[in-house]
Amino acid sequence: MSADWFIPKEIPADQILHELSQQYHEADPSAIEAALTLLKVAAELHGTLGQHFGRYNLSHGRFVVLIMLHTTPGGEMCCSDIADSVGVSRATMTGLLDGLERDELIRRVDHREDRRRITITLTANGRRLLDQILPDHFRRVAGLMSNLSANDRKKLLELLGKVRAGIAALVKP
Repeated sequence: MSADWFIPKEIPADQILHELSQQYHEADPSAIEAALTLLKVAAELHGTLGQHFGRYNLSHGRFVVLIMLHTTPGGEMCCSDIADSVGVSRATMTGLLDGLERDELIRRVDHREDRRRITITLTANGRRLLDQILPDHFRRVAGLMSNLSANDRKKLLELLGKVRAGIAALVKP
């Protein structure tokens, strides 16, 4: 697990969750258990993805940039568009792009219509790396989801959408 994820190795026992709900009436034991389990799985997945992409000398962030460029019509994007679509600052994206450019996986070129903007494209090395990674990556993702039927996966997506809709409850006053 990543060092910035602090999740207990074990989910508290039902008795502990029940006692919390007796002390704090707002505490819903099943909601707490489900949220902690989701966090635990997310943290494990996050750490495992780091190991997986590390085999290719990539971070998860670097992979996301490469795959975005690979799957974008025209194969090019502006730095700010990549940052916005991933939800990171432009400074963070600049650092990622610097490393990818240093490794000759991407190239920065002047935008055709606006000289103040820079366009990012994959290099031949970047395309070759993705051609090497993607079959293994897709096989591993299929393995990750292999215990779920197609209906289970659809239901999981629906449930995760509901969880996502509830995220605001953690931050709104």
